[in-house]
Amino acid sequence: MKISGTRFPAPASFLLLVVIALAGSTSCSRTQSGNELVMMLEKRVSTFDPRVSSDSADERMRQLIFNGLTRKNEKFDPIPDLAESFEPSADFKSFTFKLRPGVKFHNDQKLSALDVKYTFDTMLASGFTSQKKVEFTRLVAPDKPLLAGVEVVDPQTVVFRCNEPCPGLPNQIVPVGIIPEGTTDQQAKKPIGTGPFKFESFTEDQEVVLAANAQYFAGTPSVEKLRVKIIPDNSTRESELRKGSVDLAINADFDPITVEGLQKAEGLKVEMIDGTNLTHLGVNLLDPILKDQRIRQALSFAIDREAIIRDVLRGQAKAAHSILPVSQWAYEPNVATYAYDTERAKQLLDQAGRPEKDGQRLKLTLKTSTVSIAKKTAESLQAQFARIGVKLEIQTLERQKLTQDMTDGNYQLYLNTSVGGNQSTDIFAFMYGSKSIPPNGQNRMRYTNPAVDKLLAESILATQDRRKQIFSEIQKTLSNDLPQIYLWYPATIVVHRNRVANLKIEPSGDWQVVRNVKLN
Repeated sequence: MKISGTRFPAPASFLLLVVIALAGSTSCSRTQSGNELVMMLEKRVSTFDPRVSSDSADERMRQLIFNGLTRKNEKFDPIPDLAESFEPSADFKSFTFKLRPGVKFHNDQKLSALDVKYTFDTMLASGFTSQKKVEFTRLVAPDKPLLAGVEVVDPQTVVFRCNEPCPGLPNQIVPVGIIPEGTTDQQAKKPIGTGPFKFESFTEDQEVVLAANAQYFAGTPSVEKLRVKIIPDNSTRESELRKGSVDLAINADFDPITVEGLQKAEGLKVEMIDGTNLTHLGVNLLDPILKDQRIRQALSFAIDREAIIRDVLRGQAKAAHSILPVSQWAYEPNVATYAYDTERAKQLLDQAGRPEKDGQRLKLTLKTSTVSIAKKTAESLQAQFARIGVKLEIQTLERQKLTQDMTDGNYQLYLNTSVGGNQSTDIFAFMYGSKSIPPNGQNRMRYTNPAVDKLLAESILATQDRRKQIFSEIQKTLSNDLPQIYLWYPATIVVHRNRVANLKIEPSGDWQVVRNVKLN
């Protein structure tokens, strides 16, 4: 059977939070042409290599510069992208991909099956470090990875062969951008892809400049040039929007009070929809204090989510009880929840052998970013934990250091927002599978549960009805075990100037929408 878009869950990709900006031709502070789109990024870009990128900033660049063989549609299902079609074998141990004819890389090299093989062979090579490898290294035996190899049939045909049935392969390859053969060494700093925009320059920690790809197979973008400004400071981001040197911001990590102010600003429009990204507390399960489930549950009962959403987030979020967004097909609403209850929290701490002494039961450290709203949220948690006798020390870190500490397990608690990847049920293996502990995935909590591993293995070949049952059971287990404490889904917030048109907002703040933007 030939497939041009089949019912698989969306990719394990840990795709994106967004801040975008478009250049206004009328601003006296700007000398760019009227068809230049200025975008805004709230964090640094660490790599452009689409085989390596995992942080949201890097993934946004991937979506602009590269294409994968497949991409996700509005239902989070994989559909062809660089592939014209894909077809599984009867036993799902292989997938045949037919490439679109006539696609060219930004260096004018024609896309072929050799480039696809090169991309995956280099990414999966021993010694190449990438968190994306976890999707292809799930072991069925000590010496057998999931992916047996990539075979070139002819210039337009490539076959992926697996050591076990892999019906979810079209999902797993979504976040891997295809690169031209022989370009490994340059992709991190001078990327070459097939995407709607091609790389021009990068000034570290300042800006990325891209140009429209006139040969893009899906049509030349309306915007001739993209300028992505890197602006970590909230007040500076606001100022850039107000004075017109930035025209569009999507999920820019604005302080909620800033958003309220921008709603009243002349020449700007603020749009807000329910988001799918997830703010949560990560818990180090190897920590001698937090390895006790009762303490994790006590902390969850101590959090007044609705108060923080109301007073700190200004209503710009909705409470969360699962890693999946409510709109995801496998979302399970009937899980253990933790309504604000300080007495229940204190009882659990007593049971865990943490009685109150001089108004205090224990001390914990929470690591978070330097972003304004993250610091305010951490301070609210600090005050709420104090009510149950838990002293919380807050450490604010630059994003790169925070990510490194999370990956290394160098923390007790961290506050973070997962972007994009939770739209897919693949997130369960990527975040909670025992084989997904970094650097092989994002199980930063070091969570191991043989029952969950067994369910994940069964899900690979299960029917859709059984898969729904499996993921329901996993969500119920996670809500009791609490390797993460789910907090809320932040709203997707878009701020743009009036010259910005044809902008379709997506719940995760996807950057692919930029290709279709028009400037008035």
